[in-house]
Amino acid sequence: MRAVQYRAPGELALVTVPDPKTQSDELLLRTEMVGICGSDLHFLHDGSPAVYPCKPGFSGHECVGIVEKPLSGGGPARGTRVLALAPDYDAFAELLVAKPATVISVPQRLDTERALLAQQLGTVLFCCRKLPNVVDRHVAVVGQGPAGLLFTMVLTAMGAATVTVCDVVQHRAACAEAFGATHSVHNAHEDPVSAVAAATNGKMADIVVEAVGKAATINLCASLVRDGGDVVIFGVPKTPVLPLRLERFMRKNARLVTSVFAQREPGLRSFRLAMAMIADGRLDPAPLITHQLPFGEAARGFALAQTKQERAIKVVLTF
Repeated sequence: MRAVQYRAPGELALVTVPDPKTQSDELLLRTEMVGICGSDLHFLHDGSPAVYPCKPGFSGHECVGIVEKPLSGGGPARGTRVLALAPDYDAFAELLVAKPATVISVPQRLDTERALLAQQLGTVLFCCRKLPNVVDRHVAVVGQGPAGLLFTMVLTAMGAATVTVCDVVQHRAACAEAFGATHSVHNAHEDPVSAVAAATNGKMADIVVEAVGKAATINLCASLVRDGGDVVIFGVPKTPVLPLRLERFMRKNARLVTSVFAQREPGLRSFRLAMAMIADGRLDPAPLITHQLPFGEAARGFALAQTKQERAIKVVLTF
């Protein structure tokens, strides 16, 4: 089978490796579509915590596949389309071994693109479970990549009074209003602190979500949040240690919330909820996908996701 392999920082290749073997309690899936996540870019470029050369298939984890080899004693039948959460982060490959507990069947009425986005939406919903009441609250979202835009969509649906967003990439900030943002800021040229102050009549944001993972954006949150507000650090850090302006957070009496490993949630509740919400038409994240490339063009797909050229937001690879 073909698989992506990270050879060195910033260097990937398509390699051919033997097909994986399955145990009696494992499914074999043929990958149909896999998404490139911001965390994949960190693994490729920053090596956190990857050791090069990485195992072929690493670090894919947003995957829709077709059951090719089912279990003998039940579970999804051959031909069933499933969202595979790939807890071993090995989905950048044509074939994927999965445990039944790590896959969710895709409703027949749902197309592959929307089913794939249930993975990232599930991580956002998992995080939102940790938030205080959002109804009639002022919210700010720092970063409008795929995760940030999903937060914008979900927090709007949860009843936020205002949703002020910012991004250094102009087209991402501009498209946020289509996802529910009441105010958008291109913070390469505009001041997000002033924008949040104006949107909240000087009160600042009750809840701030950081969806980038850089020291500058995390520290920006301390200026955006009101006294006693909540700051959610969702973005994957670029390095294991970041300089944090802790005194500013402390003087705001801000509560810091982090969120990782949604796939460890019992019963995959947030992913199942995401799938149901999309299938029922309650949320439609499909506009996130700006580029669909064949798997053989994985290197170009990663480059688009990294550079954000061609107005790229979400890049997916198809088989």
